[in-house]
Amino acid sequence: MNPSDRSRPAPDSLSRWRSATSAAALALVLMGGAGAAEVAPAAPMRHPEVAPVRHPPPPSWEPAQALRAAAEDFVRSHLPAGSGRARVRLRAQLPAARFRRCAPGQLVAQAFGDANPYGAQTVQLRCRGPQAWSVYLPVRVDWPQQVVVAAHALAAGHALRASDLQVLQRNRDALPPGSLHSEAQAEGRVLTVGVAAGQGITRGMLAGRTLIHNGQSVALIAEGQGIRLVALGVALQDGSRGQTVLVRNAQSGRVVSGVVDRRGDVIAARMR
Repeated sequence: MNPSDRSRPAPDSLSRWRSATSAAALALVLMGGAGAAEVAPAAPMRHPEVAPVRHPPPPSWEPAQALRAAAEDFVRSHLPAGSGRARVRLRAQLPAARFRRCAPGQLVAQAFGDANPYGAQTVQLRCRGPQAWSVYLPVRVDWPQQVVVAAHALAAGHALRASDLQVLQRNRDALPPGSLHSEAQAEGRVLTVGVAAGQGITRGMLAGRTLIHNGQSVALIAEGQGIRLVALGVALQDGSRGQTVLVRNAQSGRVVSGVVDRRGDVIAARMR
């Protein structure tokens, strides 16, 4: 036998020795035993980096209440003195369109067309930046005022008494020019036109204050060619300065048409 063959295990023993050696080495590796090579943990899989999607911030809109306040404040700042009771309000809803928020100090209000401080008007709101836009808002001013109206239907030539008049509250923009605001302004004045019940009384409807009354004794004066005749007469109707009235001559009984002068005398126009 070859001496070297003595040190070599038998074939079956060799197979078992190799298996045992491999198992021991594997156990050492798995158990991290001494003399075993350390196995580095597997590196995590890396995915290619994806940049996050950046959405632009939502636009900032001018609040509807800010538009309303700007228009109303502009109108209120231009009301005449003594308008403390006036109420300013939009006549219609705000537009459905939206407008980009205006930078501080860049929202300008101005009157559009004829500015009526007592009633309906239009205000232009204009943004100068950062994005320019304009909007037009209809505004109304409610300003209640006292007004004198006829308490019932009255005919032309009627001398007004307190019972003929009534004081109501009406919006100032609906009042005709020359409206009266107290009964004292109308009492004793004569209507030059007929008025309906509830109709406002204006200065243009009135003649002067009543100077003579129906049944009152008056001086009846006839003048012409340097002659001035004065007779006693009886007024047949109320009259104010400049109004033509009928007067009966107390002596002859004739009816004379004449004009009331500033003293309450009647200047005869003709005889009947």
